[in-house]
Amino acid sequence: MEREIGIDELVAAMKAVDEAGRLFEDALAVYGARGPKRTGDDFKVAGGPVQTLQGAEEMARGARRHLADLAVIVGYAAAGLEDPVGGRLDAVRKGFTALSVGGSRMARPLLEPTVRGLRLLLTVDLFEPGFREEIEEVVRADKATYPDPAAFRVPASAARPATTRPA
Repeated sequence: MEREIGIDELVAAMKAVDEAGRLFEDALAVYGARGPKRTGDDFKVAGGPVQTLQGAEEMARGARRHLADLAVIVGYAAAGLEDPVGGRLDAVRKGFTALSVGGSRMARPLLEPTVRGLRLLLTVDLFEPGFREEIEEVVRADKATYPDPAAFRVPASAARPATTRPA
């Protein structure tokens, strides 16, 4: 049985997601100011400058999208039109994947605004336990885990030059 969600709980979630998004944007500004170049093999290094910047971008963008989703639900609920919301409420309870994906890219230790934003999201009652677990994993991780360096290994058969047959 689905529990009833009130506008006050949704608004509290919106405020927390908005503040977390601001904190993620603060961290993103720091990473961006470091001037990482998005070239070459830098994309392949978990926790490297490029992956860290990309992770910070994903977290900030994900928070903003999640805030917009919450706002739509609040708007429908305030108008007494909860039926059109459909599966959106279930979706926002699950959180946003950009948080765990972005967090898995980032160098450790995480910047203080990122940690504050993550801890703030842990206070939101609306979120399911699975999302909270993802947040805790990002906070506890001692290093970046994405991308996996094994994904870039070239199989021996692919490394051999192609031979051409005479015509």
